[in-house]
Amino acid sequence: MGKGTDKLYITHSEWSSSDAYSASSGANVSSRNDSARPPFRRLPFNFCAASLQPFKDPVCTPDGTIFDVQVIAAWLDKHPNQNPVNGKPLNKKDLIRLDFARNASSDVLGAGRSDGKGDLIDPVTYKVFTDNTHIVAIRHGTYANVFAWETVERMNIKAKLWQDLVDDEPFTRADIITLQDPQNAASRNLEQFKFLKDGQGAQLSREQEEAERNASNINTNALGSMADKVLKAKAAVEKARKAREAGLDVNRSSSATAIAASSNGLSDPSSSTRQSSASQSLLRQQKKPAANAAAYTTGKAAASFTSTGLTPETSGERALLTEEEFMLKPKRVKNKGYARVETNLGDLTLELHTDTAPRAVWNFVRLAQKGYYKGVAFHRNIPNFMIQGGDPSGTGKGGSSIWGKYFNDEFDGPLTHDKRGI
Repeated sequence: MGKGTDKLYITHSEWSSSDAYSASSGANVSSRNDSARPPFRRLPFNFCAASLQPFKDPVCTPDGTIFDVQVIAAWLDKHPNQNPVNGKPLNKKDLIRLDFARNASSDVLGAGRSDGKGDLIDPVTYKVFTDNTHIVAIRHGTYANVFAWETVERMNIKAKLWQDLVDDEPFTRADIITLQDPQNAASRNLEQFKFLKDGQGAQLSREQEEAERNASNINTNALGSMADKVLKAKAAVEKARKAREAGLDVNRSSSATAIAASSNGLSDPSSSTRQSSASQSLLRQQKKPAANAAAYTTGKAAASFTSTGLTPETSGERALLTEEEFMLKPKRVKNKGYARVETNLGDLTLELHTDTAPRAVWNFVRLAQKGYYKGVAFHRNIPNFMIQGGDPSGTGKGGSSIWGKYFNDEFDGPLTHDKRGI
């Protein structure tokens, strides 16, 4: 019975073990079920269904099968009017260009809409697509914009707004093409692809087929350990040939070539080193925080992850202090300040504590520059202790600061009213 414990009942692990026996099914039920069940291999959503590799220029069929345009074009040249996945009729004019949105711009030379940097995202909610995302495309003739299904359902179908959220083009429910449905993974099961069942391998694009033919002219077995180096050298020569045909200088570095290709201009080959050093120094300058950078961030990342009404932000950019916040930090200024006050009884020389009370000093200096204290009497005199002034009303309760309101007292310094002063 497959019993291996002293318990008076058969546990679940004993029933599911390889030596379990059932009166209706016999022995080894679990192993026989596993062998009868076909293996399941799922094609990732960003892979071409013909090449089984990440696509570069994606297109899809009306039923939602995604291909790379170069790969499917090479397939249709060999097998006209045939879909490699299900064997149904397929013409080149039936293919629909897919426009995916990305969370970062691509700067790779020759990169297509789905190659380079950044992840494929929903253009409205900025959520990154995964293999568990329900992805749909809204067709507009020969092209289609790609969205997450929850976005289309919430903002188009339920809101009865039958306009594309990217380009405002009208569409109907029949124009919605399902590219990936996590609840229906059988449509992306590699074991059901017709060309794989027929024993054919992954398909190649025209460029890959040409490169494979060129590589087939070399007997790699005879080269031994040098085979890899020879193939790399041959690929480098082919790359240089294409660069010469494009009018580029093959003697320059790859970064300089990319810059020249993007600007369609020529420059001195010796400038590549200067450009590289200049870019490195620019990166160092970007990493160095500004002189008035605060010790805290702008808070955009926290706000964007808390509120759905803000654009997602992942950088911890530091906030910048204003001129007054940066200047009026205690102990920022080390030297004492001095001012002369002219009274009807003579001049008074005042010492300004710029290191411990910067806000009070700044308020006094700016008001004095405006002539705020001209003709203002000292309204309070405490014998042998201090004298107070600066209130035009003469009550000690009036007046205003340069900010038009009260500012915080600066008690943190070592100064106390324990001797004579103003």
